[in-house]
Amino acid sequence: MTVTVTSGEPDLSAAELAAQLSLLTSRLQEMEQMLADRAGAAATAPADEGRPPLYATVEQWVTTYLLPSFPRPVGVTGLTRRHWCEQWWRHDEAVTRLTALWYGWEHARLEMTGMLGWLRELDHHLPLLCGEEGPFRDCAPAGDAPARHTLPAAPASEPAPPQWWDWWDQD
Repeated sequence: MTVTVTSGEPDLSAAELAAQLSLLTSRLQEMEQMLADRAGAAATAPADEGRPPLYATVEQWVTTYLLPSFPRPVGVTGLTRRHWCEQWWRHDEAVTRLTALWYGWEHARLEMTGMLGWLRELDHHLPLLCGEEGPFRDCAPAGDAPARHTLPAAPASEPAPPQWWDWWDQD
């Protein structure tokens, strides 16, 4: 449709203007839907889709990346005491936290600024792992004395009363 302007005024009837407005509105809705579809696809598609992890196991990641890249002294440094266990893989809490950090690292390494968030996670978890109350608190590394590995006892727990968790299954 061509608009001809004579003496500063378009030469269109009201019906033609209504038809053009309808066409433009329809095209705008199509474009908005395309943008929404693209944004939704980008938000749900993982950045690492189809890409294998750089490290095959959490053990490989811990021993060849984490420990060499973030060395921390074990023992007392100033007012801080850090613990580490050479048999870290025997501690369920450590394996859970380190696996979460590994998965997060594998995802973050593929994003432009992904490591910023991952480093905050690392800064949160390292003191919990290696601190006074962490899973390695009763272990000692090899040094002048033999290495000591002690698993902490699990706290006692009573079973929940019958039907206690029934609310969980309700829709």
